Amino acid sequence: TGTRQGDVEECKALAEVFAGCSAVRSNNTKSIIGHAMGAAGVLELAANLSSFEDNFVHPTINLDNPDPACALPGLVAGKAEKVEQVETILNNSFGMVGINSVVIIKRFMAD
Repeated sequence: TGTRQGDVEECKALAEVFAGCSAVRSNNTKSIIGHAMGAAGVLELAANLSSFEDNFVHPTINLDNPDPACALPGLVAGKAEKVEQVETILNNSFGMVGINSVVIIKRFMAD
């Protein structure tokens, strides 16, 4: 959301859900594209889908002094990170006045 309270709450929730999951990587697409209001979620997802093909997790940019309350293990900041393979993308869209959505996309694997 880009607000102190919203960012802290979102980070606390993610840290709790993914505690002990060392392979999880987090990024913030909004740091690159800005706040697109109602279009933010779809733009964020579109920006992350290429990770299924190239195995790069794009970075959170313009993050010079992270708030300790928002410390996420696996946060990709500053430059993209190449990973072995991206299997799943979780896209959080936390918006103003408590409007939130989460979409989970899994890599398609033909049987």
